[in-house]
Amino acid sequence: MQTFTAPLNTTYKIECWGAQGGDIHSNGYYDLGGKGGYSIGYKSLITSNKLYICVGSQGSSNSGNTGGNGGYNGGGRGGNGFNDYRNWPGGAGGGGATHIAITTNRGVLKNYEDYQSELILVAGAGGGMGAYGPIAGVGGGLTGGDAFSNRELYTIKGATQTSGYTFGQGQNGINKTQAVDCDAEGVGGGGGGFYGGLTCLETGRYSDCCGAGGSGYVGGVTNGATIAGDQTFPSPSGGTETGHSGNGYCIITWQQLP
Repeated sequence: MQTFTAPLNTTYKIECWGAQGGDIHSNGYYDLGGKGGYSIGYKSLITSNKLYICVGSQGSSNSGNTGGNGGYNGGGRGGNGFNDYRNWPGGAGGGGATHIAITTNRGVLKNYEDYQSELILVAGAGGGMGAYGPIAGVGGGLTGGDAFSNRELYTIKGATQTSGYTFGQGQNGINKTQAVDCDAEGVGGGGGGFYGGLTCLETGRYSDCCGAGGSGYVGGVTNGATIAGDQTFPSPSGGTETGHSGNGYCIITWQQLP
């Protein structure tokens, strides 16, 4: 958590980017987790007003058959792959959301469930990649991106403004217990967000799956918007990007008015 204290009586432009879901490393291939979303708004502050900022981190990659940890601020953990002599790869962790709050520093996003009016921006995070799961959900946006299982047998819906795994937290991937047809590899964790992303709880054939994306949120700002990670929006480094890669980010800018 970081605290920003307003130095001037003026309007502040506030931007935040959710983190990317973790990537998968296995047998020479490298698949990328779902990218993070973006949220923006303008907030009038007077001198000494405070903003409380929590920047999410990218979900961790798997380590062999062990699933990766979820990113800071709500990423769900990747599930373990089936542990036999073939060392089936685990899933990657979901990314962590980036949020901005007023009034009180309550820590990570899930602690604001009963204080949602204190949140002004949330940028949703991408879901973790699952081994051989084809698509990880991007972060929201009002809605996080869907994830899919192997052969797209199962669709895991992205989080919304009212539904997902739970407020502020992506779901952990389950640990696999058998090896038949595309069911031994670990599943990716859900991305953090206003509501965190879900992941697949199936264990049968073709249940290898990625995590869904967490949702973004806008409230208590003017000219606010939240954009999902499959769309183009400003990059923290300048220019534009289609979805945010790596760790989350936050930028606050202002100018002194005459």
